[in-house]
Amino acid sequence: MYHFRRLVAAATAIILVSNTLPVLAQQAPSGSGISISPTTSDFTIARGQAQKLDITLKNITVGNITAQAYINDFTSDNSTGSPRIITDPNKKLLTSIRDFVIGLDDVPLKKGEQKKLSLALQMPANVSPGAYYGIIRFKAVPAGENAPESGEVALSASVGTIVFITVPGTIKEQVQLTALHVYNGKHEGTFFFRKPTDIGVEVRNLGNGLAKPFGTIELQDMFGKSAYNYQLNSTTPRGNVLPGSSRIFINQTKNISKPGRYTVMASVAYGSGSEVLVLDKTFWYIPGWLMVVILAVLAFLALTAYWSYRHHRLSLKRPHRRKG
Repeated sequence: MYHFRRLVAAATAIILVSNTLPVLAQQAPSGSGISISPTTSDFTIARGQAQKLDITLKNITVGNITAQAYINDFTSDNSTGSPRIITDPNKKLLTSIRDFVIGLDDVPLKKGEQKKLSLALQMPANVSPGAYYGIIRFKAVPAGENAPESGEVALSASVGTIVFITVPGTIKEQVQLTALHVYNGKHEGTFFFRKPTDIGVEVRNLGNGLAKPFGTIELQDMFGKSAYNYQLNSTTPRGNVLPGSSRIFINQTKNISKPGRYTVMASVAYGSGSEVLVLDKTFWYIPGWLMVVILAVLAFLALTAYWSYRHHRLSLKRPHRRKG
């Protein structure tokens, strides 16, 4: 009977697998994708002047494609600095680069082919000083026999390069150091049973240009000794904070080994570095095992006090014998 059940189970599995494989084969996409470089470009272009933007595209799919070109505006997510792309073509921001990009067209790419595009970034003579930005995107659409027919939708991957343009002039530079954050993983707090892993520095750009904050973040223990320090926004190029938005720069922290109170001290500058913003934040690290010990000691002291008080009350109630 046992062997018969095993044979039935094996036969059932074979039937299920044989029926599933054709379905998976039908659902597997042919795959359309592009690689792009650079992913970010930063320019300073005066009024009435132009600069060249070179973009390299490569077809990394199994067939021929057309790289359809788009320009999208974006806003900040007010946290990580990742762009929130605005896909509505009818919505145009005042900071858009759409009118400044010249020579952008769809690009045919054969299998494995790589092409270099040269676009012009032309700033009008009457453009206002400040920051302009957008993302130039390319969507891979199958070409030739694999091209989608009329009424069909092709599920294709897209890539893009983010373009930042600063037009020099009278630009308002104002940055606010709004908050410091301490995290253990994704959890923020000021009292930790596990070692904090990251420090976040929140900066808000109140100006109309691109803010690139920098500075020193120092971690001090309860005795005022430096436990760890690092340079804020030290990448090349430095990360931007868009006008009217906030960004939290998160970095890993180290050397939190002993229990106790710690203080994060931030000294942040921007622009030419003539103004330095200072902010500090205190947090506690009490390991779980130490908290258990502390609670046990407190419980012992509370019980000891209770029994001492109870013994004292009972001793007062006892009758005293008279002498003689």
